[in-house]
Amino acid sequence: MHFLILSFVLYLAIKKAKWNNWEQYYPTMLYMSLASFIYEYISHTYYHLWELETGPFISHMNVHFLHNLVINPLIAFIFLSNYPTLPLKKFLYILRWVLIFFVGEWIGRITEILTYHHGWNLAWSLLFITIMFPMIRFHFIYPIRALLLSVFFVVFFLKIFRYI
Repeated sequence: MHFLILSFVLYLAIKKAKWNNWEQYYPTMLYMSLASFIYEYISHTYYHLWELETGPFISHMNVHFLHNLVINPLIAFIFLSNYPTLPLKKFLYILRWVLIFFVGEWIGRITEILTYHHGWNLAWSLLFITIMFPMIRFHFIYPIRALLLSVFFVVFFLKIFRYI
């Protein structure tokens, strides 16, 4: 299933992303990747709230590398390189991405390639996704401010789920 996701994201990146300006999106692609790796580091030390399950040909480490180094940064790239300029279109664009990710997560739960633990559930995922896409855009425009705001969200989730 992870290779199917990878294939789909690669297809979208090739067809939809604006490659002539990829360098301007690169810092935010790294931000997305780093955020995923920080979650993996914290959850590996304590416990996972959600886990991407392995398949017959891929280990947990490779699943995380695939998502954190390829899929997630490409998603940020596709999202940012097609971001609209009109306010209503911006709102609808973010809403569309949130809904797509939410449905994708719901499918992941049904197919059991994604499992929840320690109180995490689909509602928490919806909140997280609803925060994530505006933060990707915010980081693109205001990287330092986004990093500072990210600390607030990290502490919020760490407290809610009793990491601290």
